[in-house]
Amino acid sequence: MPSAPTSNPNAPERWFPSRKPLPDARLRLFALPFAGGSASIYSGWQGGLPPGVELCAVQLPGRERRLMEKPFDSLPALVDTLLPVLAPLLDKPFAFFGYSMGSRISLELTRRLQARNGPMPRGLVLAASGAPRESDRKPIHHLPQEQFIEELRRYDGTPEEILQHRELLELLVPTLRADFALAWWENGISPVKLDVPISVMGGTTDKHVSLARLETWREETKSPDFRIRHFDGGHFFLRAQQAALLAALGEDLTRWMSTPA
Repeated sequence: MPSAPTSNPNAPERWFPSRKPLPDARLRLFALPFAGGSASIYSGWQGGLPPGVELCAVQLPGRERRLMEKPFDSLPALVDTLLPVLAPLLDKPFAFFGYSMGSRISLELTRRLQARNGPMPRGLVLAASGAPRESDRKPIHHLPQEQFIEELRRYDGTPEEILQHRELLELLVPTLRADFALAWWENGISPVKLDVPISVMGGTTDKHVSLARLETWREETKSPDFRIRHFDGGHFFLRAQQAALLAALGEDLTRWMSTPA
């Protein structure tokens, strides 16, 4: 049972409520959620990861036990806060997994670490997202309430019973708006490419991220280790294709763990 958050906003149990430290961990996997998602979307993943991989699912403010905390709507501000929390856990090899919004956060964390000559991830696994250099993205976080709710319905990520529950929706909308602001943050094109492997995953029927747009991530790295995998399903293929996704993720992590730093 995860412990309740402490009053310290940077306490590890706030940010990694389900983490179970592995004394002999060979690699830590920091998993970042999609817009509106929480650390619990990765519950059950630990058993599907290769031996020696310690799962650190990130809990952002504004959800679950952090529901009453103000969510971040600025990607630089989130990274400024999150990096010091991550720092003590970067003493071992690590990787980032980001789903949709989480891909943007993973990219910005890695860019910041590289700019600071800090420890670098062994690789990035980025799912259901195109790289930020694309120009056809449609921001929705500024839309009036009813239009915003209709866009949420199009993404098929928020259960209809929540969209129909006005009181609950009023509680959740501020976090959803903030998350979509993060997902569409203009972190743009960097003049310096990353020096880390990137593995990209996408759904074959994703209406929001075409298979062609997955290729845009290739421009973010100078590493020859770049892979794209396709899974049956739409934007939230991780739900129906969890076993296949974990198998592919395991292949990447096993390869990266065996690669000298």
